Formats: sequence, C-alpha cells, structure tokens
Amino acid sequence: MVIWWLSDRSGAAALGEALLYEHRSMSARHRLKIGYVGVSITPYFAEKYKVREIAVAGLRAFAEQMDFDLVAIERPIHSKEQAEQAAREIKAAGVDFLLVQNAACSMGEQLYPFIDAAPKLGLWSIPDPHQDGQVQLHSLVSMSHYASLIKSYFKGRDIPFKWFYGGTDTDKFRDRFTLTVSALRAEKNLRSARIGWIGGVSPGFVGMLPDEAGIRSNLGLTIEALDLADVVKRAEAMDAGRVQKASDEIRGVARQVALSDPSSFERVTRFYLALLDTSEEMQFDGMAVQCWSTIQALYNIAPCMAYSWLGSDHNFPVSCEGDVLGAVSMYMLNLLSGRKGSSTLLDLASLDPDRQAMQMWHCGVTPRHFANDDGIAWVDHVTLGRNGTDGPYGVSGDQVFAPQPVTISYINEHADQLLVLGSEIIDHPSKGYDGTRGWVSNLTMNGERIDIWDLINTLTVKGVQHHFAMGQGDLTGELMELAAWTRMSLLQPIPYAHYAQIDGVTV
Repeated sequence: MVIWWLSDRSGAAALGEALLYEHRSMSARHRLKIGYVGVSITPYFAEKYKVREIAVAGLRAFAEQMDFDLVAIERPIHSKEQAEQAAREIKAAGVDFLLVQNAACSMGEQLYPFIDAAPKLGLWSIPDPHQDGQVQLHSLVSMSHYASLIKSYFKGRDIPFKWFYGGTDTDKFRDRFTLTVSALRAEKNLRSARIGWIGGVSPGFVGMLPDEAGIRSNLGLTIEALDLADVVKRAEAMDAGRVQKASDEIRGVARQVALSDPSSFERVTRFYLALLDTSEEMQFDGMAVQCWSTIQALYNIAPCMAYSWLGSDHNFPVSCEGDVLGAVSMYMLNLLSGRKGSSTLLDLASLDPDRQAMQMWHCGVTPRHFANDDGIAWVDHVTLGRNGTDGPYGVSGDQVFAPQPVTISYINEHADQLLVLGSEIIDHPSKGYDGTRGWVSNLTMNGERIDIWDLINTLTVKGVQHHFAMGQGDLTGELMELAAWTRMSLLQPIPYAHYAQIDGVTV
C-alpha cells in the first residue's frame, strides 16, 4: 500500500525499483535487527492516514530485500506510558537500531523511554498530505524537536542518531536507509569478528603493526596470533587425494600455468587447504599471513595463489605480508559490498599524472574475479627468486583488472581513522607491472574529486601505510556512514604545495 502524498511515483513503480536493489551480505555472520515505533498525539491524524501501517509495510519489504530482522510496534503510541511499554519490548528484543517515527505531532516525553531502548536511533518524519488549510500531521517539527532534545537535554549521553524524511517509497528515504542498513550490519559483524594473524609481519614492515587494544576498543574485533610453522606442518600432512582435487580445480580456471618448478603448485595448494581448514576451525573472518621471508625458508613457496583462491572462491579476505590492518580493511569492504568475492590488498606502484591515474599493483594475491577477459595465469613470483639465487618460487597470480568502479580504503593502526577513496579502473595503454594490477582514475576522497598530486601529498604527509584495500563497486557512502557510527575520523586531504608540509604544523 502506498499513500499518495508520500511520493509522486506509483506504488507499483516504487516497488519495482525497490526489488531491483537486493542487498544480501555474503560475509556477515550476524543479522542486523532494526526496530520501529510510530509516536503521535491524538489531536493529529496518524490513524486517519494509516501512517504506521504504511511505514511497517514498507519496512517489511525492505527487511526481505536487504536481509535484516524487523521488530515493529504496530499499535499507536499516544502517551508516555504507552511509549514506556513499547520501549521495554524493543529493549527486550535486542535491536541494533530503532526508527522512531513521528507518525504525527509528538511530545518530548514520548521520546524519553526510547533513549535507552537501542544503542542507535533513527528519527523519521513524513510530509503532510496538504500544504494549506488545517495541518494534519505536523511530523517534521516533531522530528526537529526530538533532535534538539537529544543534542541539548540529553547532551551528556552522546546518543548517535540519523534523520530520515519521506515515505519508504521515496528515493530520499531509500537511499539514506540503505546506507544505514549496510553500515550498521558491517559494524555489528566487525564488533564480533576474529582476524587470524599468522607469522607476524614481514621483515621491516613494523609500521603495519596494529594497536590491538585500540582496535578492540574502537571496533570490538579480536586478533589471534598463530605460528606459521604450524600451518606449514598442516599443509605437509594434507590428504593427497584432497590436494589433487583442489589442484585440478585451481588449474582449470587459469588461462596459463607457467612455473619453473611445477611441484610448487601442489605445495601451494596444500598451503591453501591448510589456511582454509585453520580459518574454519578458528572461526576466523579474515587472516593476515606473512608471505615472505619465513615461508620460503620453511616451505619453499610463494603463497600468493592460496590467498587469491581463498578470496575468489571462499569470499575470505587474506592480506599478505602479515598486514592485520589490511585484513580488517578488506573484511570491512566485504561486509559493505555484499558481493560474493573478496576485496584485495594492493600497493600504489606508479603514477600517470596526465591521465590523473595511478597503478594499483601487487605481486599476485588478487582474487580472479577482478580480472579482465584475459583471466588469470599462475606463474612464478614476480620478484621473489627472480635472480635465481634463492628460488624460483611459485605460485603467483598474473592478471590485468577489468574496468569497473572500485573503492580504496584502509584503517589506521588504532582503528580511529579511515581512508575513503572512490575510483574507477580504466583501460590504459600500459598493462602495468607483472602481477595483479590495474590503473585507477576519477579519484575522489570522502566523496569529493581530488587531484592526483593532492592525493599523493596527503598520503605521504600523513604517513598512510603503503597498503590499500580495494573492493568492487562504489562504497564511498557506506564507508563514510560506517565511520560516523564507529566514530572514526575521515582522513582529510592536504593540498599539494612546493614547500615542506609537516603534519600538525600550520603554515
């Protein structure tokens, strides 16, 4: 049912559009739970215009499309006492987010019980059916009243909230609500996530060491360290028949398998299965695994193929070089995108200022669903062992990324600051360095266009890590909303200048 004044589009058209957007997170273990109440007072006409019934019907459709649980109080809430009873029901249900709709004009005392009913609130108003004559609903003024109460009367409580306006059939409501569902689902799953850290960081990469206490405090997730040697022992003991089956499958998707040491394919397959079993047994949501130099000494491989396959075929994020921050950033993008394949971890390897483009590259870990029509090849590692004195080492992926919108992000070591870059992989005259790579252009930071020199200046002056998580699709809005709910600040641009720019010093 659609009430005519909430949208100038027909109900059928609105529903059809809504059904086109079906967001199902492939990475989330925990379902989001959203509550609804509609408050009003009797001199106004919420019942006459079926405001609550229409709201609940629209939210139920969203719950099906966006894959969350809805806890709706459908009865009228006309008094403080009725609000108190509804708040008790909402709190008992354990909702993650509560939509308090001003179904019509509402009093402040009707808000008070809901302050403690959920950790986050949505304030929702709708337009009146007419803009002349007697006011019928007076919803907007009540939403403003509620926002002012939260910021003034309850200012010591630091209550997070977001406002909404319009019916569930309107673009404005749907766009804002979709971002909220995506971000809050990601936050809920981050707070219960487990990240495996296997082998520590690669030599010299101490700048990537996480502040485990800070990450736990700000995002809630757990980091658990394991010994790389134990995973290698598991790989060596893997059942030969299982290894052969997996090896045949992984070979079968490649455009080419070109290895100086063909036996390395079996060893890397064993390592992939060992990581898979470890992740399942430990209930990890992602892993950071050292890929050099310890594993070459222990097992004589480059494990890139294992990470690529886990990302492609298990939607499981694995960051290389023991980068825990990268693993968290990848998992974050996976949660927000809801796609079947994982994000990836890359270096910023080269610049093309004339095209306002930069080459994102790594030595072979990217999942194969990023590849252009040429697909992926399994080859020797592009840097390790290439001088012939300590290798060769296999197996690494080689692919050029297909043109597509992507989002680049990374959390800092305390998980209190977030990099948010929108971009687009483009066709480029250069195929880029051997490995897994693509050129990105049309860059934005925090939703605003940014010149490539301003970006490089920002990253360098701020000392941002040299790794970047990259996910498919434009997730700029989702990341910015997640940052707001988790109280992470957004990295802000520092415009390029010829003179020295010292972080924290104003000149």
